[in-house]
Amino acid sequence: MVDDVKSELRQKWSKLVVDLFNGAVPEKAEWTRPEDMAAVLNAIASPVNHLFYPEGGGNDIRAARITTKGELEWSVEHDGLDRFVHVGIPLKLTFWSPGPYDHEAHFLLELGALDPVGEPVTHGGYAQELTELRDGTFAPRSVWDEEDNEGARLVVRYTQAGRFVIFGKGSLYNSFRDKKFDAYDAYHNDAAAFEAIVTEMAKIKV
Repeated sequence: MVDDVKSELRQKWSKLVVDLFNGAVPEKAEWTRPEDMAAVLNAIASPVNHLFYPEGGGNDIRAARITTKGELEWSVEHDGLDRFVHVGIPLKLTFWSPGPYDHEAHFLLELGALDPVGEPVTHGGYAQELTELRDGTFAPRSVWDEEDNEGARLVVRYTQAGRFVIFGKGSLYNSFRDKKFDAYDAYHNDAAAFEAIVTEMAKIKV
């Protein structure tokens, strides 16, 4: 049963990738224009994707957009971009399908650092979690928990540059765990180790 679910997830992820590239999937592709990066993220924003953070942990991307300030916002909840977002400076989005099998095809998102706005940096030193008020100003995270927060958003602002990776949920990278490897520990922060393990995983027929 588990294998059937994983197989279905892999098929859905593969279709998303194929559709993104109009049937001609390259080994690698790269986007640096912010609007293009957001468009790609929206194209793969479905329940079959999973994003891993540079501070550890992960979540699914539901929607993305570029603000008038040129910042990238993305949502990980069904409420969308008007309630809870992550924000950073978009630098580059890279696609890589190492092969010979396509189940480890993934996207690497690189963000630059935003300027801090006064609150302590949390999230492993990578980000500030704040309440953005209706007028665009920021307040402490605790304000979000108050009853009168109409028009406010919960915002995670990345104040340190970081790497994020997005895999299909049927991938080995998303599923495999042992004493030396856990994707939720931000394994992808080590570029060389990440490339090596994904290359090996892509050789495994599943």
